[in-house]
Amino acid sequence: MIRIDLDGRVVEQGGQQFVSGRGAYNDAWTKVYRPEPHGFASSPIAGGMGFVLPQPGNPDFAMMIGGEHPDKRPVLPKGGVAIYDAFGNIQKLIATGIVVDVGARTITTTAGGWVLNGPATINGNLQVNGNITASGVITDSDGNNGA
Repeated sequence: MIRIDLDGRVVEQGGQQFVSGRGAYNDAWTKVYRPEPHGFASSPIAGGMGFVLPQPGNPDFAMMIGGEHPDKRPVLPKGGVAIYDAFGNIQKLIATGIVVDVGARTITTTAGGWVLNGPATINGNLQVNGNITASGVITDSDGNNGA
């Protein structure tokens, strides 16, 4: 097993992904096969790291595992899981609930309820079975002052 530092070149070919980078002794690895589990796809960025597994007896074939970028990986509580990208967007499943953060706008779901931070728009009908409490101004667009 050899560590590889990815250079950002990613080739998608025939439903498979191939990456390139440099090894520990500046040896070049080009078009290394990177398998991924069913139902998950990602595209590693330059600066990511992984491990190359060369096939014994066949120097032209190797597989890579990993692709983690140390500066982009989120810190999670024990048992937590996250799907994230290189741009700061993240979906976390943690013990207290689910957090979705896109462009610093978050949705947090817990056993106690949902919290949406940031402007929210609902396109379509909204039915509320319960009370509505507002701490700000309620406005509408039909001119009847919310009636």
